[in-house]
Amino acid sequence: MKKTRNSKKGAILVFILGLVVLLGTLCLRLMEETVQELRVVSQYHKRDDLRLHAYSLLDISVGVLNEFRLLDSPSLKTHGGWHDPLKWSELSPLDDRVQWAVSFVGESGKLPLFSTKEKVIKEIFAIMYNGGSGLPDEEDGQPFYDAWMDWQDSDENEREEGAEDDYYEGLSPPYFTPGKNVESFEEFRMIKGFGFDLDDSRFNGLFFDELGFETMVMKSFRESFSFYHEGPVNVCAASPFLKKYIAGDDEELLKDLSYWSPYSGEKLGLSSNPPFPISHGNNETFLLEIAVSKGKARFELHVVLTFGQNSSTVKPFGKRTARSKQNQKLKYPARILRLRENENLID
Repeated sequence: MKKTRNSKKGAILVFILGLVVLLGTLCLRLMEETVQELRVVSQYHKRDDLRLHAYSLLDISVGVLNEFRLLDSPSLKTHGGWHDPLKWSELSPLDDRVQWAVSFVGESGKLPLFSTKEKVIKEIFAIMYNGGSGLPDEEDGQPFYDAWMDWQDSDENEREEGAEDDYYEGLSPPYFTPGKNVESFEEFRMIKGFGFDLDDSRFNGLFFDELGFETMVMKSFRESFSFYHEGPVNVCAASPFLKKYIAGDDEELLKDLSYWSPYSGEKLGLSSNPPFPISHGNNETFLLEIAVSKGKARFELHVVLTFGQNSSTVKPFGKRTARSKQNQKLKYPARILRLRENENLID
């Protein structure tokens, strides 16, 4: 009988000890979660300070670009010094604990995505489809062009080699065409022919492979087309793919395009009828990425801006708008086409 009572007492003691361990673990976990939440909340108190630094750096970058544009315009044709505005301005954050950085690329060496001629688009798709071998055949690029146009138009009339809602509804999971211009390069993943499809053995996977990764073709497409730049393509900043397309089978011209500089004083031997409008160095549309950090707090700006007169009234995706009265009053040297805080949804 005594042994039974001792066994019961021992079981109760084990239960209590287990309960203590469980409660201790829960309390420790709760404390960790609370500390983590406090850390996250504390970052928001620093956000206004970091935002101020980020927009200050944006103004510094615009000022440096505009200075080169006004005083040393040819420098915008190449990397004449404007690519490092922090070094040029010799400015740094007032708070030593703040770290900031800016990087940007010129968009003027790219083709306008929505205003380039149909023939050029088809030929480029054909070259990409054939791996760059042989002369471009528009018929090879037709399926990709048709699918892209059907994706963007608002009607349900399927082009000869395109795809409308009937096609996309049969996929798993099903979806519908948006009936408007694509808004990012990533969106091409959804369009017939550009993403990988096991049921289509020929025209598929141009931009994305069977694992969902971007192909080298997609990399070339990103480097060659812009959502924001309008007007002639700056051959100095053009991608290797575009230079090869311009040169065609002329190896000497390709060599000239690869090494030619506007400072050389030599004329570039382009034909009188290039496939698309070409300029020799007006690099005036830029995509900026600004990052500001203080401890573990971080703030980012992603900005597209232009100094170009042709594109100063162009909003993203080809829509035009008048310059605001506030912008006119400030006489800000650049036009901001798009801006995102802490998210990169502009390319």
